[in-house]
Amino acid sequence: MKRFKGIAVLSSLLLLGAVSVAEAEMVTIYGPVYITKGEHHNKETKLNFTAPMPGAGVIVVKNGGDSGKESRVSSAEIELNGQDVAKEKDFNKNAEVLEYNVTLQAENELEVKVESCKKCEIEISVKGEPAPPPIRPLTR
Repeated sequence: MKRFKGIAVLSSLLLLGAVSVAEAEMVTIYGPVYITKGEHHNKETKLNFTAPMPGAGVIVVKNGGDSGKESRVSSAEIELNGQDVAKEKDFNKNAEVLEYNVTLQAENELEVKVESCKKCEIEISVKGEPAPPPIRPLTR
């Protein structure tokens, strides 16, 4: 009976380890892209990208981009494939990095609208699962 419990515990630990490894495998699949209001004069910016593996993803928004706190936006909206991701209220001068769990499709459209000051910017990156390694033919 003790041996069975040990196997069950070991199996549970391996399963938890596999879940943690799967979560840690996300890589940047798109970006970083920098968007400012000044460039687009309050128009929506539409960006298209493909995901190597459709499924779970994360949109990472760095408010102020590389320019820092002085360039943070206080109002922006982000949509992915027609679904709201980030709303105006998510942004303020204290919000530095925002992350949103999303579902990626093979082909994706990201719509971004920056609505605050002229010299503000946001940096957007999308993380997802990398493409699986190619299947190698068996050699004999």
